[in-house]
Amino acid sequence: MKKCIINFEDKDIIEKMRELGYDCIPVIKSDCVSGPISQHSDVLYLKTDNNEIIVSACQKPNFRYLEESGYHIVVCDILKPGYRTESWLNFIVNNDYIIYNPETAYKIIVDKNKIVVKQGYTRCSTICVNSRAYITDDENIFNTLLKNNLDCLKIEKGDIKLEGYDYGFIGGASVKLNDNEILFFGDLKNKKDKSNVISFLKKYNVKPIFIENKEMHDIGSVLIL
Repeated sequence: MKKCIINFEDKDIIEKMRELGYDCIPVIKSDCVSGPISQHSDVLYLKTDNNEIIVSACQKPNFRYLEESGYHIVVCDILKPGYRTESWLNFIVNNDYIIYNPETAYKIIVDKNKIVVKQGYTRCSTICVNSRAYITDDENIFNTLLKNNLDCLKIEKGDIKLEGYDYGFIGGASVKLNDNEILFFGDLKNKKDKSNVISFLKKYNVKPIFIENKEMHDIGSVLIL
């Protein structure tokens, strides 16, 4: 069975992941980031290259699952609550690019093109459809990606729930399951945005899976092992 590490606060999402064939392992609740995101995998784990993963020290009980899946673990012990100190692992690393704010990103050395954005919470603000196509709700990320000749769809903020904040973010409210499927943690209320998302993904042969009749919920994405 496929494994994933996931925030256990929303039972509907856990049920959906299990329905899709995943053995769900809980994120360890952590006080090294702000309370509302204390179980968000996208601030506590970051996959890089060559089966390497950077992980917050507070997630030590889950290290064995990572090792069983073949990952080399790099321990990050500098996370602290607050925008600039809890977003160290919340940036994008894919086959071709690092998309990040260098002032808030954990330093890694990889041979990739670097794209600098203003948003520290880069990964939770963005869906990486593939290395040349993205969906975001952040204006600066959108404009920066376009300037770098990448395809990007911008959706409106405010349509995603995150307890403790005014709203959540599209990257944290979704997970790319494989090359051809993205699961959304709910259903977009904004019908124009939903139509645009479906059309954008279709262009890249990616199928969106929505949890119908459920408000979109930012749970910090999911770490697929």
